[in-house]
Amino acid sequence: MEKVKAEDLLTYRFLSGVRISPDGALAAFIVKRMRREENDYASDIYVVDLASGAVRRLTTSGKDGPFAWSADSRAIVFVSRREEKDEEEKEVSPVYRIAVDGGEAERVGTIPHKAESLDLLDDGRLLYSARVPLYERSEDDKDYEVLDEIPFWSNGVGFTNKRRRHLFAFDLVAEKEEELVTGTFNVAGFDVRGTRIAYVGKDFTDKAGLTDELWALDLATGERTCLSKDELELSGPRFLRDDRIAVLGTDMQHYGLNENSEVLVFDLGGRGFSSLTPGWDRSTGNSVNSDVRHGGGPTLRADGDAIYVTVTEDDSCYLDRIAPDGGIARAVAAPGSVDAFDVRAGRIVYVALRPGRLQELYTMEDGKERCLTRLNEGALAGKALSAPERFTVTTADGTELAAWIIRPPDCDRSVKYPTILAIHGGPKTVYGETFIHEMQLLAGEGYIIVFGNPRGSSGRGNAFADIRGRYGTVDYDDLMAILDAAIARFPEIDADRLGVMGGSYGGFMTNWIIGHTDRFKAACSQRSIANWISKFCTTDIGYFFNYDQIGATPWQEDGKKLWWHSPLRYADRAVTPTLFIHSQEDYRCWIAEGIQMFTALRYHGTEARLVMFRGENHDLSRTGKPKHRLRRLEEILAWFNKHLKGGQ
Repeated sequence: MEKVKAEDLLTYRFLSGVRISPDGALAAFIVKRMRREENDYASDIYVVDLASGAVRRLTTSGKDGPFAWSADSRAIVFVSRREEKDEEEKEVSPVYRIAVDGGEAERVGTIPHKAESLDLLDDGRLLYSARVPLYERSEDDKDYEVLDEIPFWSNGVGFTNKRRRHLFAFDLVAEKEEELVTGTFNVAGFDVRGTRIAYVGKDFTDKAGLTDELWALDLATGERTCLSKDELELSGPRFLRDDRIAVLGTDMQHYGLNENSEVLVFDLGGRGFSSLTPGWDRSTGNSVNSDVRHGGGPTLRADGDAIYVTVTEDDSCYLDRIAPDGGIARAVAAPGSVDAFDVRAGRIVYVALRPGRLQELYTMEDGKERCLTRLNEGALAGKALSAPERFTVTTADGTELAAWIIRPPDCDRSVKYPTILAIHGGPKTVYGETFIHEMQLLAGEGYIIVFGNPRGSSGRGNAFADIRGRYGTVDYDDLMAILDAAIARFPEIDADRLGVMGGSYGGFMTNWIIGHTDRFKAACSQRSIANWISKFCTTDIGYFFNYDQIGATPWQEDGKKLWWHSPLRYADRAVTPTLFIHSQEDYRCWIAEGIQMFTALRYHGTEARLVMFRGENHDLSRTGKPKHRLRRLEEILAWFNKHLKGGQ
């Protein structure tokens, strides 16, 4: 058996965006793969026959998607930059049509914007969303940015000042565009049913707020109706059969920004809204960690009167079905992670990660899960994998925590191994038993990996996830309890050769740890938070996230609370050699955070190394350019080898 290598990422296939055809016979989905030489990802559309299970690659340019089904289910319309001239037109979207029974793709028009999503209206027009400037920008304007609102940039998007995500309808024949949502309104999500469109978002100038509005637009009459006004945080509008709209929503009154959403239903007849899941304390959406995804899908979909929503519980992401009377049943119950799904006439098709496996496409038949694809079957063949072993940790106050250990595949229990404590991001995400390439790589190189879900994590209700105002306290204690329990339980752990690593919130906690203990011989802090004051004023979410999570602004008590919870405050105590990894376009945890911690350690004589990646954002480890992802893994492995293995 061969150990997992960094380069194995190049052989993986990443599935997303599954959509069932209107007649229910087929499903189409996006498949992406890394290309080393081009240093990018090829993206193609695949189709599966749901009766026979036959899977075929429909497009082959490597530059295809997003897409929409034709009304007769015989063709797919999609955006592609497959021609050389298409590559030059960055701010437009060439549109192609291809028959699902074969043949060449035909270019049918050009959308005059960079489309982010695609649907077909009943009148044949394309419905899409795109980010557009609120004023005309001259050629000279491209040399500078003018900022006069917050947020002024967004991770993975770039500068957003005076730019809004609007909805458009485009007639391919007449080459005529209609802007359906205009002005300063920013669309966060939408759905279409016949001549009606439902959309959620916020209208703002100067400073974006936290709540959203739900609107309904009748294309036949032009009538617009606001169904909710600045009361709730909303997402995922979906039409139900009987002129109602389902959304996920929360008023954030009890647990702040991270409060779990309920499933709400709004009546187009003007009778207000009601909750189908009052008191529902489940984490909607998929918050299970993995580094073998690229793309996803909606959290909520509707099928007739039924609502389907992904939920994270404990260490897995499942799919629940909610009946019109509020009854809840588990539709997909296998452990792992539902990463994208669609449902039509009761038929569910979904992308999932199962323990020890990479992504594949599945369907439910008579209550049983059937795998439809084998796209990743050969990627792990012959690889020496190490399955996570779960153990439970009870803290001093009686709280039970889920934790895991991954050993080297050829582990000799009589030998002690260097061990790395891994900390997830969020903090409201979870570790589970889904495949994580990074962990299997480290295990193959002779490391034990210990990881778990401290308080602040998702999947166990609002109270467990709520660490507002307590960052670096109860969560730090939980992580140390997990590590201590692992050392006591597994004698193969070498307590004298410990490392720690994490990204985002995990990077914050890594920074915090090195300022509060010297038990670790090496650390790797990625896309981290060092200073809650600077993060407040420089990042895309800082001005509302920091206040919500820490409970203060820089001007309250002279910023004392934000500073108390900042790892930079304790950096003069750090003696752990630390590798910092940061991306120059990470607007979620801006590069200044990594630079501050790096400078502080070097100033106080502690060994440190900062690796900055150009052209990358907060998602480097998940969707970064192939060469950058490989270099990142090489840097991590070399750092731990140097400090935990004596330079091996």
